[in-house]
Amino acid sequence: MNILVLNHNLRERGTYFRSREVARGLHARGHDVTFVGTGHGYYRARKVEEGERWAHWETANWSLLRSGGEGFSQIGQIQRYLLFRGKTWDFIYTFSHTPVDQGAARMLRRKSTFWMTDWCDLWNSECGGLHDSRYWSQPLPEWMSGLRGAAMRASFRMEDKMETCAAVDADAVSIIVEPMREHTRALGIADERVLHLVSGADTKSITPLDRNDCRAELALPKERTIIGYIANATPDTEQLVDAMKIVWEANPGVMMFSVGPRWYQESGVIGQAKKEGRMLDFGFRPFAEIPRYLGASDLLVMPLRDLPFNRSRWPNKFGDHMAAGRATAACAVGDMKRIIDEHAVGCAGEATAEGLAGAILRLVENRELREACGANARVAAERHFSWPGQIERLAGFLKTRGLEV
Repeated sequence: MNILVLNHNLRERGTYFRSREVARGLHARGHDVTFVGTGHGYYRARKVEEGERWAHWETANWSLLRSGGEGFSQIGQIQRYLLFRGKTWDFIYTFSHTPVDQGAARMLRRKSTFWMTDWCDLWNSECGGLHDSRYWSQPLPEWMSGLRGAAMRASFRMEDKMETCAAVDADAVSIIVEPMREHTRALGIADERVLHLVSGADTKSITPLDRNDCRAELALPKERTIIGYIANATPDTEQLVDAMKIVWEANPGVMMFSVGPRWYQESGVIGQAKKEGRMLDFGFRPFAEIPRYLGASDLLVMPLRDLPFNRSRWPNKFGDHMAAGRATAACAVGDMKRIIDEHAVGCAGEATAEGLAGAILRLVENRELREACGANARVAAERHFSWPGQIERLAGFLKTRGLEV
């Protein structure tokens, strides 16, 4: 079977991990799979990896208005059509509703092609999705003001419609958490066309590592309790800042580190903690290095406000936390409370700074609890959330839709 998996993200960003794991899982089942993402180059397409019955391509990221990797590259969409138009695709799986994914799928599919789309984030501004700037950090960024801001908001409204069109027109839809089902039902999509497919835990690349060895590699103190925060997207960091202020007031000796984009102000609580040596900022790191940062942590934190877009998503880092065998301190939002409670992999507080701080402090102050949660997390990763298990779910679902993968 010829399978095309399309993703709009830059390498090692966002849904790239989810889509690539699915592509690799389908390839392992003996299919010819072409996986397409977005490259860091503005104008050219290139094949970055090739193997038996496997190819990984990256298309251009230049866009007239939106940032690279957001799926609006006009050049990227044309490249995807020209590169792959000569082949008959049996199954196309798109991991966004954006033009480089949805648009390319529509142009490349034939009557016999089964098209499935992944709806793993809620963007629609009318439903409280990520485009609703009321929930953004204030003040709004400069690019949301003036003529450019007006154009950006117009593109958001257009994308709102594209999001629902992809879900309605595709032959099947995968959702990442159960609360997303209310949106598919609101669109009249029958439940039998919808698959609940979480982002699995990468139990091969990420394994429980010795804490002291990891800390020695990163020059971190062995005797301190260390909280790790590892994220590519940081929409809830104001909650995390306020929570850490409470944590440090209760336990000044706790350390914290961050891996990913800068999300705090140097003049604020986190910036002051950085000056005092209680906070370390490692910036973006390649995914190959992430396991050692996970391993160096005593616990990992996942801030979540109780907002529609948070109730409708599954943070990729949650699977990483479980695979690493580390406890998670989070907020009881969406599916997170059910998973954390059901598998005893951490503590989930109310969706406030106080609730998050309480969850953190419970794990900070009880070593036996966090060690037990960490052990449970690895078991849950292997038994319930491993990627091979998710691929089996996908294959079983597609069989009910008449497609053997």
